[in-house]
Amino acid sequence: RALQTGAPHYGGGFRAAETGAAVASAGLFKNYLQPRRNFYLRNGGISSILGEVGRRQGPPVRQIQHDTAVPAGREEQKIWEGMNEPMSASREKKKRQELTPGSTVDPKAAREAEARADARKTNILYGTLGVLFVALAVFLVVYNSGILERNKTAVTIGGESYSVAQASYYYHSAYQNFINSQNGYYAMAFGMLDTNTPLKDQSYDDTQTWDDYFKSVAVENMQFVHAAKKAAQEAGVTLGEEEMEAFNNTVDSLKESAKSNGYGYKAYVGAVYGSTVTPSIYEDCLKDYLLANKFATDHYAELSYTDDEIGTYYSENKNSYDLVDGILVTLSGTPEAKTDADGNAVAATDEEKAEAMKQAKETAEEILAAYKDGKDIEPMATEAEAGYSESAEMTYTDSLYGNWFFDESRKTGDAEVLENESGSSYYVVIFNGRERDEALEYNVRHVLVSAESLELGEGEEATEELLTAKAQEILDTWDGTEEGFAKLAEEYSQDGGSNTNGGLYEDVPQGRMVAPFQDWCYEEGRKAGDTGVVYYSGSNYSGAHAMYFVGYGDTQYWQYACENALRSAAQTEWQNELTNSVTAESNSGGMKLVG
Repeated sequence: RALQTGAPHYGGGFRAAETGAAVASAGLFKNYLQPRRNFYLRNGGISSILGEVGRRQGPPVRQIQHDTAVPAGREEQKIWEGMNEPMSASREKKKRQELTPGSTVDPKAAREAEARADARKTNILYGTLGVLFVALAVFLVVYNSGILERNKTAVTIGGESYSVAQASYYYHSAYQNFINSQNGYYAMAFGMLDTNTPLKDQSYDDTQTWDDYFKSVAVENMQFVHAAKKAAQEAGVTLGEEEMEAFNNTVDSLKESAKSNGYGYKAYVGAVYGSTVTPSIYEDCLKDYLLANKFATDHYAELSYTDDEIGTYYSENKNSYDLVDGILVTLSGTPEAKTDADGNAVAATDEEKAEAMKQAKETAEEILAAYKDGKDIEPMATEAEAGYSESAEMTYTDSLYGNWFFDESRKTGDAEVLENESGSSYYVVIFNGRERDEALEYNVRHVLVSAESLELGEGEEATEELLTAKAQEILDTWDGTEEGFAKLAEEYSQDGGSNTNGGLYEDVPQGRMVAPFQDWCYEEGRKAGDTGVVYYSGSNYSGAHAMYFVGYGDTQYWQYACENALRSAAQTEWQNELTNSVTAESNSGGMKLVG
């Protein structure tokens, strides 16, 4: 769900292909299944991949064996039958006469015998060459079809062999999942990953390439799916209606993407997941994943904790779930930059650095004194060109001022000047109070309006103005009831995660949705039945939301977050144990073909 930014880590079971990512969630599961239109193709584009697929197409091997190999085999059998048929007594006598030394040989008979021998040799030669040519033709068809490459073992897990094609499915899934993640966005934005350059030619770190990295992710994910699938089968867990509906929807969506891009289903699967992956292999892998995911999700749902256990966890990790009300003023102690006559930067002297820090300290002390005298210090900070931050919802950071604010001994009214030697600055810190994050979860309905909702002319863009106007237009048709709003969501919303259930999201914790969506829900005075329109634009989507507020729940954020942390830790431990319960041995020759 695009508008969700901090989904809880359910037991989806897949290792997210992103640096430092936690266990994948049910949200990842949906993201993972979506067909990608912007996929990475190492051969230079979809046309080159499809061209390669096209070149490998030909009559099925079985067809060639039936039309060519079998007749050649029958012909060969007749040749050998002709050589081995039994002789009559008269023929045998005549033969002995022809070959017995000293016997009289009829020249005509001799010539006829030679001709027959030459004919037999020619027949044998042609028959042998025919068999060789047929065998070579069959081999070339098989080779060019990719069957040999596709079926070569890439990795053996728990004693079971997995082919190049199966490994390629997991490899491309890991890659697609990464480039559609936040870490992937940053990796591409900062030049760490170039989607137009082969992954084998780009370093992930000092020890491996991006190609190596995605292969390692693929193998680890295959280990988990293998182990979870086996455990599910032993427990009698099978794919139910919900999972089969997800399977059919995913396959149908991929077929639709293929059609809309002008390609057949088979060619499109090969382009997205690798040329060795056929529709049947793709669908089998998808079913395996769905079964493993169901087993993992069921396990996560069974995890539960008492209020005492949640309270104990909170007490041991207060900094992560408390909020501080305070003021932070930051004064730079760095000298002004200087240049020489040629415009080159000139490094500050030690004396200049010391003087700048001295002035920063004096200004900080003046601001602190003004605060203690009851004065408004924000204008002073602005005049001093200092950073000023005042918030009732400061969260913990492992920093000089962060540790000061969250010190257990801190009392309301504490104020101090802190020297940050490493950062060449001074801080004025003022503590007003600390409490648990008690923001309540909420229930909300919405209609997402995106570019697909508009009738745009050629070259026209879906601007914020157009999108918000369309959302308001939809809202203006609302009949004033929650049921009426639900019908609008099912008719107009572009959010696939909620447009089949009236646009409803229930028990939404703080931090789950994008900022404008969440801020509207937590706006002071918000009450059940309120409506409105908000707009968001980001890397994952852009659109306007027609909102309907259903109401707040009973669970406070710190309770939700602590329980979720306990469950996630237990789920991760369970997943790691399950993954490590089977060994994976890569075949270098097969893994070389993956990608």
